[in-house]
Amino acid sequence: MVLHGRLVYAWLPLLVILLQAFQGSFAKCSCSNNNGGCGKNALCSENRKTSAIKCTCKTGYTNTGSAVHVVCKDSCTIKNGGCGPHAACSHHAKTNAVRCTKKAGHTNTGSASGDIRT
Repeated sequence: MVLHGRLVYAWLPLLVILLQAFQGSFAKCSCSNNNGGCGKNALCSENRKTSAIKCTCKTGYTNTGSAVHVVCKDSCTIKNGGCGPHAACSHHAKTNAVRCTKKAGHTNTGSASGDIRT
């Protein structure tokens, strides 16, 4: 019994070191911890089988990075959010979706593409 107790105490420091070493890697694999490392403009999702993290840009943001390293930029800063040269890009207050509004001196022609023209 005494020998068994000494063996447990001998392994205890090694167990503590291993737990500390793996603590950071386990914490990174969860959306609940720091949004999974996705960033504030991205949504985090986790595959339950593999625990893999997937980052997807929120509405109103565009991924300017890669599929692996997602970088979400404001869509209005990228090609005016697709609004065209005669429109101002903004975001809907509740949904954050891109919204195009006509600039002064321009009218909406009601085209299927929603272009705003002179």
